[in-house]
Parts: sequence; structure tokens; C-alpha cells
Amino acid sequence: MTDTRILVVEDELIVAEDLKMTLEGLGYQVTGIANSGEKAVELAMTEKPDLILMDIMLSGEMDGISAASRIRAANDIPIIYVTAYADSTLLERAKQTEPYGYIVKPFNEREVQSNIEIALFKHRMENEIKKRDAILLALGFGVEWFLRQFAASHLISRKETQDTWGYDFYPILEQVGIAMDLDRVQIFRLVTGDEKPKSLELVSEWTMGGIPPFMAAEARQLEAAPWFGQYIYVEDLRAGNPTKICRDDISGREQEMMERLDIHSAIVFPVFVQDRIWGAVVFGNSMEREFPLEEMEAMKIAVNIISGAIGLSESAEPGPYGE
Repeated sequence: MTDTRILVVEDELIVAEDLKMTLEGLGYQVTGIANSGEKAVELAMTEKPDLILMDIMLSGEMDGISAASRIRAANDIPIIYVTAYADSTLLERAKQTEPYGYIVKPFNEREVQSNIEIALFKHRMENEIKKRDAILLALGFGVEWFLRQFAASHLISRKETQDTWGYDFYPILEQVGIAMDLDRVQIFRLVTGDEKPKSLELVSEWTMGGIPPFMAAEARQLEAAPWFGQYIYVEDLRAGNPTKICRDDISGREQEMMERLDIHSAIVFPVFVQDRIWGAVVFGNSMEREFPLEEMEAMKIAVNIISGAIGLSESAEPGPYGE
């Protein structure tokens, strides 16, 4: 059984049930059967299937092409048309909805499976290309932002309002966070005491819409030891290497910190200023997820921009820890 969820749109009950049995026999999950265009739009919105098999000729006011147009306008769901007709005018209308394939009735099992797998692969590749383009755009924005900031003032300004407290890195954090589909991106400054790491001060933060920012809480400082003292990967951080963290793999104070930040999976990059650890940038998600190599490379570039901005800023005061 695969995790692929498919919505079947077919107004002929016998054909719909035959298609459902075929799909389940191939290991797919059928998330519903719609017998009209209106019902197809409704189920697409509520069920969010991975793919839709859409009969072109549906009875009622909304045929399959019109339903597909409505669905594609609101959701990025690949659609494969199922049809017994090859009318050129009909197919020309269908092309406008950018379908991922056609299955001609009467269909066979091999044809159904091959069309579905090709459509899913094509959709996945398109999304990866879109994501890479978004990351490149975000990094381009970051470089432009960096140059604009220092051409004007040669420093990063500090904001003391609740929403933008700390260094005003929000614009670049927002671009990177959205491009990589993250839940939050945070910059922490290492505060030292008696030549030892004392705490981490949150100086800038971005969160995805609907996710409460940590900086809104009364306490904006965290104990530094789990990150820079006793933390198991501290040597990697001090060596300048990014660290992958999963809340399920740690315990104690480290796990408590992740819970406070509402982070399940994260990549932590150390920030160096004048060859000393100044702090860290945390790229996090509240749910478990992987971080592909291209995302790691983009994060590294973003952190280098941030490190350079802090280093050139008149406000930069790196602590001694890391010497």
C-alpha cells in the first residue's frame, strides 16, 4: 500500500467502482468518489488528494474540464483526464487546465498505473524546480538587502518594538523561511559571563503565518549550555559545521529547549564574527522533516550574509568564547 491518495471523479457508478477497485489493487488509496463537477471541487478542497482522475464528460452544469479549472486555480493537485472521446475541440479546452495525462476508456491496469506514476513524478519534479527557484530568489534578495543596508549606513539597525526586537534581519529571514517552507528562522547571540557561555539572546526572528513568535514571550534568553557548553555536537558548531537536530533523538535540557522553541527538526549554523563564535542561526520546523543538500547550501549562504552584516555592523561585539 502506498501513501498516494487519489480522488476519482466519474458519474457512471459501474465505471467509478471498477476504477476504485483497480486503484486499490495497485496499492493506491482512494480518498473519495465524486459523481459531479461540483462534488469534485468540494472533495478536492476538503480531502486534498495527491492526484485526481477526472472524467471529462460529467452530467450536470459543470463538466470535468470546468471542475479541473476550478480545482487547479485553488490547489496544486495534478489531474489526469479519463475520457472515451478524442474530440479536438474538447481536447483543446482540456489543455488549458494543464493536465498531467489522459487515460482512454476502456482502460487497463497497466495504462492506469503508468499514467499515475508519470504524473506524480512530473509533479514532484516541477515542485522541486519551483522550490529551487524560490531559494535562489531569496538568496538574491539577501545579497541585495545586504548591499543596500551597508551602502546607506554600514550597520544593521536595532529595533526595540515587540515585533522587530533586536537586529532588523527580518527581511532576509522572511525570504529564506518562505522559500524553504520553514516554520521559523531565529538568530541567537551568545552572551558570555566569566569567559564562559551564559545565555543565548534572541536578536531576530521570523515565523510562518499563524505560528506565534518566541520573541513575543517575556523571556527572550535561553540557557547557553545545551547549545555551546555540554551539547553533544558543540565541537561541530565550534568548528563551523552545521548541526542537524531532531527532538526525538535528544533528551534532558536539550529536548526541553527544543520544546520551548516549538521545534521538532532543525539545522543550527554557528555565526562567526572575527573568527569567534558570535551566536547561531536556527532553521526549524515544528514537524519532522528532512533538509536536502540544496537547502543546506542555501542556508550556508544566508548565514554568511548575516555573519558579514554583523561583522561590519558597529553594534557587533563578539564574545571571547570560541577562542
